[in-house]
Amino acid sequence: MRSLRVAVLVPLVVGCSIVDPGDRAELRHQIATMPRDKMTDMERWFMHERAKEWLEAKDKNDQVGKVVCRDNEGGLWSGWYDRPNKVLTVSDVVNCLVKKPNFPTYLFCADEFASWVVPDAKREIEKLLPEFTDVECKYVWDFRYEPEKVDPKMVDPATHTADDYIDAMIALPGPPPGWAFPQFAPLLCPLGAGPGWGCPPRPSDSIPAGGEPTSPTGGDRP
Repeated sequence: MRSLRVAVLVPLVVGCSIVDPGDRAELRHQIATMPRDKMTDMERWFMHERAKEWLEAKDKNDQVGKVVCRDNEGGLWSGWYDRPNKVLTVSDVVNCLVKKPNFPTYLFCADEFASWVVPDAKREIEKLLPEFTDVECKYVWDFRYEPEKVDPKMVDPATHTADDYIDAMIALPGPPPGWAFPQFAPLLCPLGAGPGWGCPPRPSDSIPAGGEPTSPTGGDRP
């Protein structure tokens, strides 16, 4: 008889785990079993969010990186020298993260800057020097903002966990434009996601900061 009771209870326990949207373990499972292309999208989105959060605490005028060049005139290379106005700042990276589509990452924004600024710097110097002078330019990181020095979760997907993704989704007011994971929205509601995800209002949403809910008419009068 005992074995029969166990056999009946097992399907009920498993069924509860599967249909319960408040079960964080179910979200972890769904994230872990996503196709590789979807996981790549999730990793990129999380690194994008992490970079915005990390850079918010930095001085917007800090130099993230710059372009340096050298030239070979007469068979001798000069030392590397800075190019004026060829600097990537925190403000530039934040603008890239916020304004460019498809959730750009910290490394993408630096690469995108270098892809056009480095050739531009080289052309400028070539116009200033004798014809056929060899010129080399490259992007270099400020030591404070090197990929090895920043929050690893904004540059290395190997440091991510499913709970990182879950907590980051809950922290958002709602799905951002271009969101590729609508199936997660109903699973986030019991974990504290806001109404922007399509969740029903939470009891705390009706309580003003610092007190209990008040009557719309101002309460009873004596």
